[in-house]
Amino acid sequence: MEQWATKEEIAAARERLESGHEGWRRPAAYAVGVDRDGRTGFGLVNEAANHLPAIVLARTLGHTSGTATYPMSAEQLRTAIEGLAPAEACTDYAHPNLHHWRDLLEEIGEKGGQLVAVFVGDITDEPVDRHDRALREALRR
Repeated sequence: MEQWATKEEIAAARERLESGHEGWRRPAAYAVGVDRDGRTGFGLVNEAANHLPAIVLARTLGHTSGTATYPMSAEQLRTAIEGLAPAEACTDYAHPNLHHWRDLLEEIGEKGGQLVAVFVGDITDEPVDRHDRALREALRR
């Protein structure tokens, strides 16, 4: 399995993934959360940071740019985890998204719920749905 053991290897991988994803624009914010009982919760949100997980997630879901939400299957989240896992070889980073995504898989296995990914293209965009509104609220906290 490929491993990215240095910051430079991670940057090169991110650049390769971004350049190979036609129409890609980095989001202003993004997150993966769980919708349960009509309420979407986010344990980890990313605002203008952590661009490698963003492109891995976007490629998994087919997202290129703008503000959008995506219901996700557990299999899609596993695919994103596999896509990001080579970065774990670099001990210079804590890899919060990778750990959070693994926790989410365990959580939905135990408690159920619908995984949802949200990308905010520009923070001034109007929210597109209740999942997006929940992410914006989480960003304000």
